[in-house]
Amino acid sequence: MKPRLIVIVVILILATLVAGCAAQTKKEAIGQVNFTLGTNPDPPITGKNEIILNLQDKDGKPLTGATVDVSADHTDMSGMTMNGSATEQEDGKYAITADFSMSGTWKITAYVRKDGLDVRKDFELKIP
Repeated sequence: MKPRLIVIVVILILATLVAGCAAQTKKEAIGQVNFTLGTNPDPPITGKNEIILNLQDKDGKPLTGATVDVSADHTDMSGMTMNGSATEQEDGKYAITADFSMSGTWKITAYVRKDGLDVRKDFELKIP
């Protein structure tokens, strides 16, 4: 199979999986951190949205005092990228405002660092 065809097939499979998810809130554990991604408004819209990451340690306790960097990339339009640091709110919640200039699938990447902990997690967010 040609590399370009493989990429197209993978994108179609991912799009099908994302379309099957009714809610935008996603929770997943990576190593020592449990991630939950949410948006305000929910569901997200084209334009300004608050990206909210709820982080817990492996014991389910809020992860506080971490450095959380977030990037957003449109999966279909190269060059449409946003980056920034999320601000700690309370109880392991971190927030950042993103301005999604167009609908489609966005890859949200969260980088969490604290006391030797260095974790990265990717999410897919569908903007209708």
